[in-house]
Amino acid sequence: MSEFSPSDAALEGFRLVRERPGTILAWGGLYFVGIVGIGAFMLAAIGQDFVKYVQRGGMESGDPKALAAILQHTWPAFLVVVLLVIFLGSIINAGVYRLVLRPQEPGFVHLRIGADELRLTLVNVALFSLGMVFLTLLAVVAAVLTAGQGVLSALLAMLVAAVMVWIGVRLLLATPMTFGERRVVVRESWQLTHGRFWSLLGMTLLAVTFYVMVWLLFSIISAAFVALAGGPEAIANPAQLRGFAVVAFLVTMLIQLLLPVLQIIMIYAPLAMAYRQLRHVDEAPPQALPQT
Repeated sequence: MSEFSPSDAALEGFRLVRERPGTILAWGGLYFVGIVGIGAFMLAAIGQDFVKYVQRGGMESGDPKALAAILQHTWPAFLVVVLLVIFLGSIINAGVYRLVLRPQEPGFVHLRIGADELRLTLVNVALFSLGMVFLTLLAVVAAVLTAGQGVLSALLAMLVAAVMVWIGVRLLLATPMTFGERRVVVRESWQLTHGRFWSLLGMTLLAVTFYVMVWLLFSIISAAFVALAGGPEAIANPAQLRGFAVVAFLVTMLIQLLLPVLQIIMIYAPLAMAYRQLRHVDEAPPQALPQT
């Protein structure tokens, strides 16, 4: 295996999409079913108060007290929903890593529910929690900034953001290492990324840029079909679709089905390739890697 190439790794998502279109489409359908199921659970567990809050404009309504009142009584259900979403994402996440690192491993369209997925869920929950801590710090700093402590708060906000990015990049390979080595890995990810901050950051920025390009392309295609069908009003009511509006509606639904999965693929496939190159996985099977 050659030395780590940020540009080659960033393109790994494109390779998977090109070589496995049927698999990606199946993932999109399964992810959609999972999200619908989680949404149904959320609606049943939280009740109509949250639905009314969303109908009133949600977070954009400028009424945080209403959301706080709902969360005060329903936070256990919200916590379960968050965990279910992370678990569902971890299943797709594991499928991406399986295609890159263990393409011969069996599974239903390369997806499984087992120890790998549970370990990834644990790591993703830990990373999510760490991210929430940093976002809370940024929110506190922003509140101080708006209170009039200009220069000091701005410098503090930039410092918190810089530390957040640095730690995030240093832990970037925790999930592919956890999957590749079949054990929860955090400390070793920190060691593996030592001295690789800028190359890994560049790879991540490239991967995000590529996804944004795909998102823009899909959005333009969807908007074109909707415009040809007569505008958003023409597909607003599926029960009354006629003519080309049916095609526009189906294309829009297909795009909305694929975009979340494409995001996971195009962000996480480069991580798997970076791990494979830096760890020289091609030179030894993952289960035989030395413990560090």
